[in-house]
Amino acid sequence: MSTLLKIIVAIIVVLIVLGILRTWQLERSANQKVFAGGTVPNPLPNGLYNGTVPGHTVSWLGKKFFATGESASGGDASEGTGINVFTLLDMKLSNGVTTSEKYPFKTYIGKGAHDGKLDVIKIDYNIAGNPLWLRPILDEIVEISPGHYLGKLQLRIIPGYPFTLTYFELQK
Repeated sequence: MSTLLKIIVAIIVVLIVLGILRTWQLERSANQKVFAGGTVPNPLPNGLYNGTVPGHTVSWLGKKFFATGESASGGDASEGTGINVFTLLDMKLSNGVTTSEKYPFKTYIGKGAHDGKLDVIKIDYNIAGNPLWLRPILDEIVEISPGHYLGKLQLRIIPGYPFTLTYFELQK
């Protein structure tokens, strides 16, 4: 085996081990206890929900969920669709800030990847038009109080075992 191949294999193994350790850590956190107590709401999310990643400053503002008959592409959203909203710097504007909608997703209800008995709303980025680096991302959200959601950002690399990378919150 060549030295370059050994280095590549070693890097992959290290990344997988780090992903497993991060997942193990987060799946035993206080956020996991809150997540496990959440539910799928009725009705499902509709409209803009402001997003935060506790402990981090990000340009991501939240997610926009579409009601039946609306979607980012103009089609029917009864199957569940949405799009992310970001802050962008725009020097053409007086305040220098604008928003951008990008990275559409589909939503559906299913069992949690690490919470097999818990129904969650899955936010799936594996759709045509999204960049290849985004397609392995699968978010899961549950409502923890009216209009307040806790979510997990997960990375699907190993079939059947997504890595949990962080938690995020959405609020109406």
